[in-house]
Order: sequence, then C-alpha cells, then structure tokens
Amino acid sequence: MRKMQYALAAPAVLLLAGCSSDGLGDTSALSGIDLHFTDEGVPEVLISNPVESDEESSLILSQGDGDELDPEQILHVSSATVDPASGAVQQENFSEDTPSLLFLPMIQEQSEFIYDSLVDTGATVGSDIALYEPGSAETGGADSLVILRIDDQVPAHATGEEQEQSGDLPEITSEVGEAPTLPAAPDEEEAPEETESEVLIAGEGAEIGATDQVVVRYTGWTWSDGEVFDSAWPGVTPPDSEQAAEDGTTEDEEAEDDGEDDEAASVPPASFPLDNLVDGWAEGLEGKHVGDRVLLVIPPESGYGEAEGHDLQDETLIFVVDLIASAPAPEQTQEQMPEQPELTEEELEELEEMMQEQGGEDADADDTDADDTDDD
Repeated sequence: MRKMQYALAAPAVLLLAGCSSDGLGDTSALSGIDLHFTDEGVPEVLISNPVESDEESSLILSQGDGDELDPEQILHVSSATVDPASGAVQQENFSEDTPSLLFLPMIQEQSEFIYDSLVDTGATVGSDIALYEPGSAETGGADSLVILRIDDQVPAHATGEEQEQSGDLPEITSEVGEAPTLPAAPDEEEAPEETESEVLIAGEGAEIGATDQVVVRYTGWTWSDGEVFDSAWPGVTPPDSEQAAEDGTTEDEEAEDDGEDDEAASVPPASFPLDNLVDGWAEGLEGKHVGDRVLLVIPPESGYGEAEGHDLQDETLIFVVDLIASAPAPEQTQEQMPEQPELTEEELEELEEMMQEQGGEDADADDTDADDTDDD
C-alpha cells in the first residue's frame, strides 16, 4: 500500500543561540507581531517592525488553555505563511477548517528547531506560535515566517475500550497503544467469501465514510501463512523488506549503529483516501469511528484479485487498522459540458451537405496549391 507522509516542510537544522520560556532564538525579533482574525476566520498579521534576525527564532504569541503537548502525539495545526517584512498573508488554512497533521517524532527528525519550539517552550493546545527562519545566501532562500495554531492533539493509535473478540475471525493479540499481532495463521478452509470486520477497540470519534481521507496505523497479514506483508507500526517490518535490504545497510542497521532502538524509530501513520485502496477497506471501515481498532478479513475479490500478476492476487488478506483521524474527501468539481440541441432530420441533411461542400472546397484548394507548386 502506498503511504503518504504528512508533515510541515522543515528548514535545515541550525544551532540555537538562546532560548526563553516562551520561545527560542531571538524572540525580541518577533515581539512586534500581532495576530487578528476577520469574521470569516482569515488571519491578519500586523507587524510593527519588520522581522529581521540572523538565527532561527520562535515565539508564543498567545498561550492556549489546553493541555501541554505530548511529544508522541499527532498535532492538528492551522497555519499561515506570512511576509516577514510586511505581514501580508501569502497562504493559510485557518479559514478552511482543514488543519494539517504533524507527527511530532517525525518533526523532530526533520527539524530540532521546530520540534523544540513546539514541545520545549511550554506551548499548549490552543497556542499561537510564530516561527522564523532567515534566508540563506547559499541556497538563495528568502526569509520565512510561519504562524501556527495548535488546534488539537491526538494519540497516534486507536483509543477507546477494548472489546471481547467474537471468535468468528482470526484471533488477534490487541492492546491499546501497542502494535497488534497475529499469533498464528488461520485455517485455509475457514477463509470467508466476503469482507468481514470486527471492532477490537471501540472509539468515540466521527463516523467513517466510504470515501473519507483517513489517517491510520495498520498491519496486514496473508491468510495462507500469517506473514506480515505491510505495516505502518514502528518495529513491524515485512519479511520482504528485510530480504530486499540484505545486501546493503538497512535503516534498522543504521539506527543500531547510531545506538538507537529500532522500536523507537519514528514510523509515521499512513494517510490515504479509502476509495484509492482495495475495495475491502471501504467495505469494512465505512460506518466505523475514529478511535476504533478494526479487524478486517478481505477475500481476493475485494482485495487484489483483479490485479493480474500481483503477489497477493490469490490471497485472503487480514488487516488490523487503527483509525486515528478522518476527513471527508474534497468534492471534485467538473466543468459541465453545454447541452447539445437535438437536430431534426432536415437539419442533419443540411449539415451533411455543408460538410460535403466544405470537403469539396478543401480538395479544390489542395489542387490549386499543387498546380502552383508545379509551376514553381
């Protein structure tokens, strides 16, 4: 399955010259920023003095009244890109009610500055934060200023009450916050002929639509042998991935060389629209809720059965999916073609005669061109 990572575009990591309780770097350079909103929710940024500094800097513009940020969670963030000289808003999603999602462990890998600005300054849910990066003569990049609002934070896994398994589907070892496991391959003769699903952890979030864009952690196993073939959980690696990296240095080996624990590797959740996946996902997840952990069993007809030559073409698939977040897919507007009037038989005959006459004129023109060429 194709995984789409999502994270704020992070600048290069620089050493911090200093910090304060409400920001990092040269906080005084950002002290002249005032943030306001129109009735429509569009941000307006007033800058009393142009933001100028030689170092990356951040400042909490207003402190939220929510919880402190948990570095293992996913942030819902609204943002605006702002001209640091004039305060002109160049791009924003505050007014669209479609916050971006930031996975903090991944942000830490991309930019210690942004990560520290979010988790080491006392920022809380609801806070507005200014992030400034000076331009680089080497790359030709211009100075940049981003305003963030931390709308919410959610765990990067299913949350809710664990449910007793029915026994009708393969037994799963499941615990809130931990990667699920399949202890043993199921009996081949018991594979269902239609997609079946069962809630292992019951969440209380929004209901999932068949075409929603979902953020998930998941693991997939093949029914025939119980082997993992895909996963979006840290520490869960499909055997094929290990084999493919046998002749080189794997990411796990690099982490081991650096003294890092493989289990702590920052594997982000995956994000994709359900209608871009095999049919069994939408069939089994529609009507479930954000926060659920769902067991799916998908026969080939609703999996890769029509993908000729695919390794999983004949396989019944087992998935356990943690539904972390969901949003309706954006509506696609298609330009409507104007309706064509119906022509009578008489009008059709006239049209045909016109086309024939036009064809004759074109032929005469071609002959004339040919005669001119011969004369030359």
